[in-house]
Amino acid sequence: MKKPDIEKSLILTALGAFLIFAVGAVMTTIVPPMVDKSFWDAGEHDVHEYTEQELRGIAIYKSQGCVYCHTQQVRKLASDQRRYGWRLVEAPASESWEYVNDKDHFLGTKRTGPDLARVGGKYSSEWHWAHFKDPRNMGEKFESPNGAYQSASIMPSFKYLSDDEIKDLTAYIQTLGRNKNWRKDADGNPLNDYEQ
Repeated sequence: MKKPDIEKSLILTALGAFLIFAVGAVMTTIVPPMVDKSFWDAGEHDVHEYTEQELRGIAIYKSQGCVYCHTQQVRKLASDQRRYGWRLVEAPASESWEYVNDKDHFLGTKRTGPDLARVGGKYSSEWHWAHFKDPRNMGEKFESPNGAYQSASIMPSFKYLSDDEIKDLTAYIQTLGRNKNWRKDADGNPLNDYEQ
C-alpha cells in the first residue's frame, strides 16, 4: 500500500531538519576548536590551577544551581563590559583560554543575577560570607511602585550550608576573572586593589 503524500513529506521534512541541525552543530562545536587551537589552549597565558578548597567550592556552586541565575561570561557588548567592570574600569570580554582548566563550564544563559566572570576580588571574603548567609539584607534597596522600599536582591539565603562549605564556595568565587590582569589605570599600570 502506498503511503499518503503528507506522511512522506513529514518524514522528509523531519529528516531535512535533523540534517540541517546536525551540520550546524558540527560546524559550531566541533570544527572551530580543530581550526583554532586557542579554543582549548591557554598559550602563553598563566591560567590558575584550582586548589582542593576551590574544587570543593566548584562542586557546591554546581550542586546549588548557581548557574541557573548567574552567567560566567562577559560578552563583547559595551553595556556588559561597563556593567561588570569595577571602579570605573570596564571588564574585558571573556576569552576561551580563561576556561582551559575548568572541567565544569558555567557560562550560563540566564542573567537573573549579575554575571560572575570578573567578580573575584571585587568584594572581600567577609562580604561574600554575609551575602551567602543573608543576600536580601546587604543594604541594596529600591523603591517599589507602592512607595515602600524592598530588598534589591532576590537571591535565596544559603545559610543552610555549613561554615566550611561557605568558605569553599567563597574561595571559588574569589578566583573568577583573575586569570586576566584586567584592572589597570589610564596609564596601563595594574591597580592591584582587589579585596581578598
